Parts: sequence; structure tokens; C-alpha cells
Amino acid sequence: MKVRLTEDDKDIPAIEAILYLDKKGCIVQPPLNPYLPVIFYPTPTHKRSRLYRQWLSLSKLLVEEFRKRRVRGSVAFPPEVVDVRQWQWNGFTAEVRYTFHIELPYKTEMIDYSDRKQINKALRSGFRCEIADKDSYADVVTCLWETEARQKFRYRLAPRDLKVGARLLGRDVFRIYVCRSNSGEVVSARIVIALPETYAMDWVAGTKNHFLSSGATQLLIWHILEDLAKYGARGFDFCGANLPTVSAAKSDWGGNLVPYFVVRPLNFRTIVGYTIRLLKQKMSKKAKENEFNNFN
Repeated sequence: MKVRLTEDDKDIPAIEAILYLDKKGCIVQPPLNPYLPVIFYPTPTHKRSRLYRQWLSLSKLLVEEFRKRRVRGSVAFPPEVVDVRQWQWNGFTAEVRYTFHIELPYKTEMIDYSDRKQINKALRSGFRCEIADKDSYADVVTCLWETEARQKFRYRLAPRDLKVGARLLGRDVFRIYVCRSNSGEVVSARIVIALPETYAMDWVAGTKNHFLSSGATQLLIWHILEDLAKYGARGFDFCGANLPTVSAAKSDWGGNLVPYFVVRPLNFRTIVGYTIRLLKQKMSKKAKENEFNNFN
């Protein structure tokens, strides 16, 4: 459901958000949604103090929606939301996470040398990239499935889901990219959600195991950045860089490291979750120390 909140029935300032509700009416963030959409419409002013006051007043109204409907799990706000103090002041916890933003048009010299080598390797092998047609959706999902098995997570997407996404959003917005080998086989795929003059979102991606070192992944990303610039996108959001291996791969593209906030209600479940994560971190650290001591 879409909400638009204002004070005194004025058009602006206003805050808009898309709230996803479960069967019990609680606010949730659906799987694969990188952010909960929130847009702030201030009055025309360059005074920071006025902007801060307007945001605090309106974000308090949104917090009241959160408290009234309750929140299950955590909710991630887009990087444009830089102030979550009203949530902190009203019984929510907030943590910082990170993503990479790449400005478009893209400057090729920003690519790390290792990725440039991979791109050239794929080009020499005759690989090519394009927007997928409907007949390729099953091949796209195969790339996703192999990545799921390798990384031990689930996208839970089938070819019919890609057809629905393309039908509802349109193929210009729901952009399904593929990289093909010289034989025409789809070896890597990436789905990007994009609109002109905004940051395109890197939604899901996958590469077949046999082609991990072929340069297909790097060639596809480079092609996507070039294509999005022609499409008129303002930039590209990698939508997360919070795992060490993922962060290293995404940082090679020279984007800006951008923080974003995740909020969750402070309750028993949250405390238990934090405790479990803390214990896992300590156990992992202890295991590494024991491994180091045994080696020496």
C-alpha cells in the first residue's frame, strides 16, 4: 500500500512510502526487495534547519505508521534516507549497511586492472551481451540456480516469475541481461530494474559454474553500465556490499561506497538475534585463533 503523509492537509512538505503488509497487517520487507521505497518532498528552501525540521516532523508520522501496524523483521531504507533518528527515538534499533553507487555515464578507466583483463578475455573468446528475449528466460534461471547452489542462498525465481516481472513493469524497466558464449549458450545473467534519471538497481545475478573464470560476469556488468547510460539512467546501485567476497568484487568497479540504514523493532526476537550473531562472531574468531596457534 502507498501512503502519503502531510501535516495540516498541505500538499508539501510530504513523505511517501510503499508499505508491504503480511497477512496479519504487519509491515514487512519482501524477499529480494533491496529497499523499502521512501520519498521526501520538502518545501522549496535552501535552509538546512528548515529541511531538518520538516523531515523530523514527517518521519515521525511515518514512524507512527510503523508502530501502529508493527514491523516483522527488519526494513531497509534507500540511501537517500540519511536520518533515522525518529525510529531510534521511538523504540527501533538502526544499523548501517553499505552498497556501491556508480555514476553514469561510466568511465572505463575506473575498472580495476584484473577486471579489465577478464573483460578482454571474454571478448577474445567471442562472448557477447544483450537483452534477453522470452525464449531465454529458462536459461537465465539456470544461471541463477547454479549461483544459488554455489553461494547457499535462494532467489526462489522461476521462468514464469521473469515473464510476470517483464509484463507488469515492461522490458524497459525490468531489464534482463545475458552474456552468451561464442556457441550462443547463456552463461551469465543479470536482472536490473531501471528508470531514466534514477539509479538503476542490481536486482539478481548468476553465472554458471563452468564459466566463473571466463570473464563473462565482468563483461556483462560492463555492458550493462554502457547500456544503462544510453538508456538515460543516472547511476547504478549494486544493492549491497555487506559480505567480504561480494564487497571485494563490487569495489573493483570504482564506485562510491554509500551507507544505508536498516531498522527493526527492539523486542525479544531482536535481542536474541543480536546475541546469536555475536556468539557466531566470537566462535568464528576463536576458531581462527586456534587454527593460527595450531599452525605455529
